[in-house]
Amino acid sequence: MQERRSRQRLPSIQISARVGIRKKMFGRDWLTVRVLDFNDRGLAFTGSVPLSPGDEFQMSLRLTTETGDFVVEKALAEIVNVRELGGRQIYGVRFRDDNSDAVTDSLIRIEGIIRRYKELTSRIYRHREAQEAAALKADAAGL
Repeated sequence: MQERRSRQRLPSIQISARVGIRKKMFGRDWLTVRVLDFNDRGLAFTGSVPLSPGDEFQMSLRLTTETGDFVVEKALAEIVNVRELGGRQIYGVRFRDDNSDAVTDSLIRIEGIIRRYKELTSRIYRHREAQEAAALKADAAGL
């Protein structure tokens, strides 16, 4: 499948999300979904929700960190695609342009935190690999 995203999506293991499905008359049912990736323009999630491409809905997102939580309530979103992978439905979501400035700012802030976390994690892994390679080289030279 060809990549259609305009920006790289970031790992989102720290994000919890709920999808608000409008009831027939009043209110919403809030269903928990599993976020697979995220950026400030959209995300992908898996879960059992009655949504199809073109459907609009609200989302609630929470990024939990050691210093506190970042919460986005009632972000307006739209399903752009649904595909099946490994027996589960994966929903591609785009955040709508008519979200409030506060919601948009929070989405941008969450992406920045995740991006910095990913960069730090990558540096730590590269450092560990370099240390292991140096140790192996030293062991080989000592034999």
